[in-house]
Amino acid sequence: MKRAYQIFSIITSFGMLLVLLMGAVVTKTDSGDGCGNSWPLCYGELLPTQPKLETIIEVSHRYVSAWLGILVIILAIWAWKRDPHRKEIKILAGSAVFFIVLQGLLGAAAVIWSQSSAVLASHFGFSLVSFASVVLLALLSFEKREDPFVARVSTAFKKNLYWLFAYLYAVVYTGALVRHTGSSMGCGPEFPSCSGTIAEFGSQASIHLLHRIAAIVLFLWIVYSWYHARKHYRNQKALNKGLQFAALFVLLQGVSGAMIVLSNLNLFVALSHGLIISFLFGALSFVTLIVYRK
Repeated sequence: MKRAYQIFSIITSFGMLLVLLMGAVVTKTDSGDGCGNSWPLCYGELLPTQPKLETIIEVSHRYVSAWLGILVIILAIWAWKRDPHRKEIKILAGSAVFFIVLQGLLGAAAVIWSQSSAVLASHFGFSLVSFASVVLLALLSFEKREDPFVARVSTAFKKNLYWLFAYLYAVVYTGALVRHTGSSMGCGPEFPSCSGTIAEFGSQASIHLLHRIAAIVLFLWIVYSWYHARKHYRNQKALNKGLQFAALFVLLQGVSGAMIVLSNLNLFVALSHGLIISFLFGALSFVTLIVYRK
């Protein structure tokens, strides 16, 4: 049963990653209105006849998300029954279900009633939380009793990592806001310069520049935390490995962000940007978990 649970949790993790990428495709191709204001059906049909490309993209995202929602619920119940006395398992299982349902309801509301860009930007963040919860459940299934995923650090450094994780979520939101306000080219085709008008608050250039600055601060913060862990907690293997991956992903995230601008919104580059931030969020989620556990 343990092996079956591990395989199922891995499949669900990859499925959640697929949902994140498909959601990014919907946003990047402006396919959110591919089914009009009809939900859960598409133009009143289960499978629309003679659909346009944006309709195919939107309805595919809906059905894959629905199936993954079922898998996440099954995984959460399974995890709860396997480890009914582990607090972190209960939190992660509940979080995985709550946020995938929440992002689904938010997506439905956006189709039926239309939502502001600020609200739509939170959709990706909720999906990330559910994704990270599922990934952590999968990782914990491989934990060995003699070598648990735990990091013993000072209270000050633990708080630093908590704040870093919270800040990452804020940066994710600014990135989603860039997408949903159409601000990906708000600073023009140049990088790192910004040729747009940033004096006006809420302009596309100001939104884009805000995300750039927030991302730079995130990069420096992660690199500092990685250096501090290597210097003071060299024997904490899980902690160092987690921060090492976080430093790698945040570097790749910055490169892919620059490439989005320089490639003039190439779809595959944009999707890689979303993929890398998912990995980064998962890595810092793992770090936060292991310093939280006792």
